[in-house]
Amino acid sequence: MKVVKTEHHQVNSEFTYDIPDEEIIDTFGSLERFQEILSHNGDGWNEPTGEPPTDEENDLFFELIDGYDYDRYDDWVTDRKGGYDVTYSVGDDA
Repeated sequence: MKVVKTEHHQVNSEFTYDIPDEEIIDTFGSLERFQEILSHNGDGWNEPTGEPPTDEENDLFFELIDGYDYDRYDDWVTDRKGGYDVTYSVGDDA
């Protein structure tokens, strides 16, 4: 009999992009404007600064970010701190 153990974890993934300042300035006019747009695209942990981005600026923001590779770091919170749920089930013997 195959037994399947499933662990349910919480993970925080951090993506680090290295975008040249010159490209940001060429696209958004200034580093400051890019930082304002960045602040409005967060999840609410930090207070947005400056004017909200226009639809065009948002499109340019996501095109720029999507055009670059990134370094990824995963912090498996529940693996590190414990407290995750575990379930067991019977697997497929085929």
